Amino acid sequence: MKLMALIEFTFREGLARKTIIGFAVISTFFLVIGIIAALLIPTVIETGNPQAGVTTIDITNNTQVIWQVQAALTGFINFAALVLSIFATASILPNTMEKGSIDLLLSKPVSRMEILLGKILGSLLIVVVNVAYFIVGMWLIVGLRTGEWNPSFLGVTISITYTYIVLFAPMLVIGIASHSSALTIIVLYVFIFLISPILESREAIIQLAQSDIAKTVLDTLYYILPKPDALGSVSYDLVMHQSLDWMPVWSSGLFAVAMYGLAAWQFRRKDF
Repeated sequence: MKLMALIEFTFREGLARKTIIGFAVISTFFLVIGIIAALLIPTVIETGNPQAGVTTIDITNNTQVIWQVQAALTGFINFAALVLSIFATASILPNTMEKGSIDLLLSKPVSRMEILLGKILGSLLIVVVNVAYFIVGMWLIVGLRTGEWNPSFLGVTISITYTYIVLFAPMLVIGIASHSSALTIIVLYVFIFLISPILESREAIIQLAQSDIAKTVLDTLYYILPKPDALGSVSYDLVMHQSLDWMPVWSSGLFAVAMYGLAAWQFRRKDF
């Protein structure tokens, strides 16, 4: 019961700070764009030219085309959801640790681990609600327009949520150590937009550098650190009904477990 109260409190905190509302407004905006696009895009399109021959494609009867459209949407959704989720939840734990807020919580009959777990699950609830709202909305738009109800597209909710869970672990570590939501956001964005793409392109870099040391360093970092880009590819493969590469899933999961353990140790020893 105490844990549920903490989760509810965290969710209400997101509502009070307009985090959830802002997230929902942005999602609704893109859903409206999706509805407009669905209404304007013709059912039948033609490819080619008169000289070489024209091919007519009926979108509503071409499963592969519909899957490709959903897969393209998945790339955008994965990017937008992670950016918004990090921004929306990075301040939750630092705000909790402010003088007055943490004193109030510690005065209650709850343990520090219950507080931390409540904040983690509350943040996760904020993200899941918003991500599911957008993905289910897009699934309905595509399904109603084309008649193709691809259940794997709904599974993207799980893959994006998993990626967020992985990235939220280092967010906790940074937030507990620095008490700064701004620093947390900056570090995560630098990793997602700079470091992760470099590590994903490590093979090309190694070929250019032709250095065994560079190969060892880049390979080590790649396998130790989380892999948001590769996890995004998992979402793509899921929508396209292709075989999944599980290495990014379990290796990123191991990193997250280690970071959550470190965050718990930090929070337990923190002098408030």
